[in-house]
Formats: sequence, C-alpha cells, structure tokens
Amino acid sequence: MPLETKRKQQRFNLAFLLLGFITTTTVFNTISSTLAQTTTAKEPSERKDIFKVLMTVQGLDRNSGDIVTIVSVNGEPRVKLFDDNKTYIRSINADGTGGIIEYAATFPNMTVNVDDEYKVCALALKDSNLICQTGNNSPALRPEVIDLYLQQEKPTTSQAAILAK
Repeated sequence: MPLETKRKQQRFNLAFLLLGFITTTTVFNTISSTLAQTTTAKEPSERKDIFKVLMTVQGLDRNSGDIVTIVSVNGEPRVKLFDDNKTYIRSINADGTGGIIEYAATFPNMTVNVDDEYKVCALALKDSNLICQTGNNSPALRPEVIDLYLQQEKPTTSQAAILAK
C-alpha cells in the first residue's frame, strides 16, 4: 500500500475516532450538566475566568509519529495535531529520547465550577495508542496541569526469552 494511501487511511481513522470521542463526551457532559442543574442551585464556587489546561506529552522519540491531543471540559473539546516533523522533533535528545509536546488548551467565556471534571488525551496516529487522564478543577486561580507519558514498551531480555519460547 503506498505511503500516501496509508496517510489518508490514518487521517480517516483519526477523524472517525475523534468524532466518536467528541460525540460521547458531549452526550455524557450534557446529561451530567442537566442532572446537576436540576438538583442544585448555582453555587458561589463558580469561576468566570478563562479556564486553561496545560498539558504535556512526554516520552516521545523519533519513531512516535504524529500525535493528536484532546482536552475536553463541560462537553467542549479542544483538539490539536502535532506533526512529528514540525513540532516535537526538536526537543529530542541526542540519544533519540526525551521528546515532549506542550499544549495549552483555553476555554474562554465558560463557567467551570470547582471540582468539575476535565479530560485530556493523547492519540498516537502511528499505532492508534490512546492515553487519557481525568482531572478536577481546583479552587486555585491558576491553570490546571496534566502530564501524560507515551509508553513505548520494549520487551526486556527476560520478556524476549519468554516470548521466543
């Protein structure tokens, strides 16, 4: 299969995965916020400032490929594609490890209450490896910070010997 066809297939698969993720997140958050609104009144802990999540994806190397980052809060996603050739390749050490992506997702004009849940994900397009983590909005007036680690598992000598049997 030519490289261009593989790229098109990867982008189609990515679009399909993102659509499913966004749809699921939106439905879940709509139901949650509707239930919350019917059972509680507005609390004084509401925040009207710009909600921001600082996300890092670490553990990238020269073979990681393109990475898609997703941050979602209250049913609103922010998605960004990081092209390996243009973005994080400069942060890789001489030994080929240590690549890092930094992404600041902002949600202006959105009320985010203390303890509201947000979710961050990183999707490696090369192998469809999806890593997600959730957090809760803290009462501190600062950005939320989440670090994800892309694990490129390589079998140890003992694991390789077991697998060879």
